[in-house]
Amino acid sequence: MLGPISRPSKFAPRGLPLQRSAAAQFDEVVAIEVTRLEKRLPQVVARVEFAIEDVPNLDLDATEIPLTHASGGTSHEPYRIVVFRRPIELRAERSGAGLSWLVRSALVLELADVLALSPEQIDPDFDTDDD
Repeated sequence: MLGPISRPSKFAPRGLPLQRSAAAQFDEVVAIEVTRLEKRLPQVVARVEFAIEDVPNLDLDATEIPLTHASGGTSHEPYRIVVFRRPIELRAERSGAGLSWLVRSALVLELADVLALSPEQIDPDFDTDDD
């Protein structure tokens, strides 16, 4: 595409593309949800490192595809929670659930499991039946 819209302008300071990728949009949703949790529980979230990967590395005999994975939590390393982009996106599309709701739910459930708390202790507004 040639023309003024493909070059940097006040509408697109870096030029094309004007639209963000699905991965960039997903990263933003995760960042918003982590920030929201951090504001609610700063001392808890400070002990956790968050990461995003496209898909989980599965064994051939795996029966379920996880949305998140937690590891670490030793005296030498913080907890690490990995959010898997494609499984969450596909589940959000299939179920009709909002992407941000599904990311929020996955993060709350994983944090609750890792820290041995109830989901309501992590997020008092947590409700698995929301859409």
